[in-house]
Amino acid sequence: MNQFVDPDWFWIQKIKEGDTSAFEEIFKRHKVNVINLAFRFTRSREVAEDIAQDVFIKIYEGRVHYDPNSKFTTWLYRVTVNASIDFLRRKKFFPVSLSAQGSSENAMIDTVRDERVQNAGDAICEKETQDFVRREIDRLPEKFKSVILLYQFQEMSYREIAQILVITEKAVERRLYQAKELLRKKLGGLS
Repeated sequence: MNQFVDPDWFWIQKIKEGDTSAFEEIFKRHKVNVINLAFRFTRSREVAEDIAQDVFIKIYEGRVHYDPNSKFTTWLYRVTVNASIDFLRRKKFFPVSLSAQGSSENAMIDTVRDERVQNAGDAICEKETQDFVRREIDRLPEKFKSVILLYQFQEMSYREIAQILVITEKAVERRLYQAKELLRKKLGGLS
C-alpha cells in the first residue's frame, strides 16, 4: 500500500507542508480511536486524552517516523501503543479501577437496571468478575497485555497486531496464547 491509496497519507504530507487544516482533518478522523486505544492501556480517560494529545502533537511537529508504505491506521496505532507503553513505564502508572474513581455506583445502577440481567445479585457478581479480569489484564507483562488489548478489545487481526507491534504474526499468536494461559491460571478460581 502506498500514500496514494490511503488518503490519510495525503493529509500527513499536507501537514508536513504546514497545512493546519490537514492536521485538523487527521485529528477529527482519528481522535476517538486514539483515545480509546490509549484508554485500554491506562484505564484512565484523563491519561488517555493526554496520550492522544501527545500523539497528535508528535504528528503535527513531525517528531515521529512516517511509514507511508503501511496502512495509516496501523501506523497511527503503533505510535499510540508506543506512547501508551512509554507513559506507563515513565510514570510507573498503575491503573485505578472505576470503583476507586467514584463512578462505580452509577455503573452499578445502570447494570442493575439492565433488563437482560436476572437480578441485582447476578449483576454484582458479573461486575466483580469483569473488574477482576480487567485488573489481571492490567497486571500482565506489556508484551502480553498489548496483544490481548489489541486482539480482544480492538478486534484487530494477527496481521494488524504484528504490524503495530513490529513482530511476526507467529509471535502474535504465541503471545496471545501465553497471555490467555496466564489469565486462565489467574482466573481459575472464578469457575
